[in-house]
Amino acid sequence: MRSRPLAVVVLLVAAALAGCRSAAPPEPVGPQAWWDPSDAELLTWEADRPSFQQEFALEASGLAASDRFLYVASEKYARVLQLPVDAPTTARVIEIAVPAHSELEGVAYGGGALYLCDEAHAVVYEVPLPAGEALPDAGVATALPATELAIAGADIQPGKVGVEGIVVDAAAQRLWLLLERQGTPETGCVSTIFRLRRSGGRLEEDGPPIEIVLEDCDWRLTGLELWRGELLALKTQFPGERYELIAIDPESGASRTVLELTDLLRSVRREGWHNNVEGLAVSADGTLWLVSDNAWTVVVDDPEPPKSHEKTLLMRIPPTATTR
Repeated sequence: MRSRPLAVVVLLVAAALAGCRSAAPPEPVGPQAWWDPSDAELLTWEADRPSFQQEFALEASGLAASDRFLYVASEKYARVLQLPVDAPTTARVIEIAVPAHSELEGVAYGGGALYLCDEAHAVVYEVPLPAGEALPDAGVATALPATELAIAGADIQPGKVGVEGIVVDAAAQRLWLLLERQGTPETGCVSTIFRLRRSGGRLEEDGPPIEIVLEDCDWRLTGLELWRGELLALKTQFPGERYELIAIDPESGASRTVLELTDLLRSVRREGWHNNVEGLAVSADGTLWLVSDNAWTVVVDDPEPPKSHEKTLLMRIPPTATTR
């Protein structure tokens, strides 16, 4: 798959009373190739539950990687899919014991546990995994327990266009929580990243939030990853179908575009894949992974997803030689 040359951009940041606020949207200044869109691969998995194949409306909003597995959050169905990172052709479907009508928009891995952010309830859940990330046999109907971690200080409200991504450090002591978008066309819109620190069974603010100024209110940030000391986020526009990957300094909030994905992700729709990418992860070898949310629903009471007219996309982009 071929795409336009990518560009790196620099964003000057100024401190604001509400936190670290980017001064303006990023401006391109030159090329840097961490990943090459022409190397992208579309992957197909076989799930151990038929209704969690890619042709079903999984609403796959979050993605995380451990050293051994990928984890895909199925937003409305209290499930996470586990796929081997070295051969992601099979998927184990894990039930998570979260409240009814949860919306699991983001997933992170750290310290032997999964961390899920729930947009409907504006909370974070911790889900310890068995030793070695070994799951019960597929026929064992046991939901993994989830513990809510209270968020102290941060003003996060439940509802649509809410918490959209989460990432943790390796020890799961520091967390970053992404608020997709807030503001109005009159005041301007920003995406906000809350810096949090684990303190026992709750999360406390660990400095002022980072605000990324958006060009207009059709843009948003979705998905969050921590790689080489920087935060990575998906920046998407709808309507318009424009897609970028940006890097954010977790201390200053300065951001720059590191990968242009628009041409690539527009092209996959011709093959029946949904291109609303909302989840990203980078595995230990530097491979970039993307997953798409292929449905839009409000409240779901059905236990499993229905068929969809477009497939859930799972994309792999290996690192360039200079990135390894």
